[in-house]
Amino acid sequence: MPEVCYDGQISDFDYSRQNIWRYASAENLEYFSAVGYYFEKAIHEDLGIPVGIIGCNWGGTTACAWMNPDTVRKCGLPWITDYEKRVSLMDMDAYWKEQTANPMNDRGNVFADPFSEFFMPQTRSAEEIGQFFSQMPGDYNDYFEMLQPQNIPGSLYEHMLKTIAPYTIRGFLWYQGESDDVPGKNILYRDMLAGLIADWRELWDEAALPFLVVQLPGFDRWLLDTESNHYPIIRACQEQVADFVQNVYLCSISDVGEEKDIHPKNKKTVGERLALLARGHVYQEDILCDAPRAVSAERNGREITITFDNAGGGIQVAGDVVDALKLYASGKELPYDFRVENNTLIVTISRDAAEKISVAFARTPWFAVNLYNRAGIPAIPFELVC
Repeated sequence: MPEVCYDGQISDFDYSRQNIWRYASAENLEYFSAVGYYFEKAIHEDLGIPVGIIGCNWGGTTACAWMNPDTVRKCGLPWITDYEKRVSLMDMDAYWKEQTANPMNDRGNVFADPFSEFFMPQTRSAEEIGQFFSQMPGDYNDYFEMLQPQNIPGSLYEHMLKTIAPYTIRGFLWYQGESDDVPGKNILYRDMLAGLIADWRELWDEAALPFLVVQLPGFDRWLLDTESNHYPIIRACQEQVADFVQNVYLCSISDVGEEKDIHPKNKKTVGERLALLARGHVYQEDILCDAPRAVSAERNGREITITFDNAGGGIQVAGDVVDALKLYASGKELPYDFRVENNTLIVTISRDAAEKISVAFARTPWFAVNLYNRAGIPAIPFELVC
């Protein structure tokens, strides 16, 4: 699906290489989502039939761009009011005239974007990133500060999504959320994502069309950022939507994030985990496809028993320590030992503690998880008090 976000864009630039079906061959793969490719490859191998997937996506965009603006107003009013305030101070005629000649809006040639060509294939060092930006023209750097038309509320909903709805499909893969991590707005993501799902299902006139949502993995910072992110808020919102909205399923990739790269390079694992979810929830196979999830923490003296759903006969730890698991009493971290028994993780603290103990797992921006179920799916973040 061509990346189009405003009226006339598709005639401003050459889109002849877009909006066509492509066979999944080596020369065509660069045009397509790596996650989508590995997903459809796994589904094809499982079902033994041809599988088609529509790449209707645009990296780095906000949820509000993919929603009906009326829904954004109901679910995330600050996104609308901030946009309206910004454009009220702009000469919009001059802005749109500038966009028609802005090379960053040439989305017809996926290989013409030097930013993506540099950053997507591999994780770059701080030195390489600094050198890259030092060679960029000033107007390229200004691009990140300007109003990007692909992030205008409703822009991609109107110019991309509505163009293909209601093409016959079995469900959606949703891997987004980084750009919604804006202080003051990230807390809205639960309602925003739920509203987006309702908008999409309405376009397809199917109230329960499956949504497979990838929970954001561990990540600290990217490019030349000096501050860490607030991803735990986004992750919690994603989990809440999966809990309370029908036919929404959470895909855990909490073991494949990268501390200094917002784009994890292990796309194969992501695609295959999504395929596992689809096999279980869309194609109704009797398999373990959901991530292990802590449902309780019970304390008996120094011993805390954490019980998991979706363990599949037992959880397992890939190593001698449980990465990303922290215990706190009165704000101070407690050392502990652990053992695994079936679907429980039993933690023994090093001293008696009269106060409540917080059991926090992967509740920081960056983490790497090594706690799995029998299907090799990593546990999702949690925090329990006992």
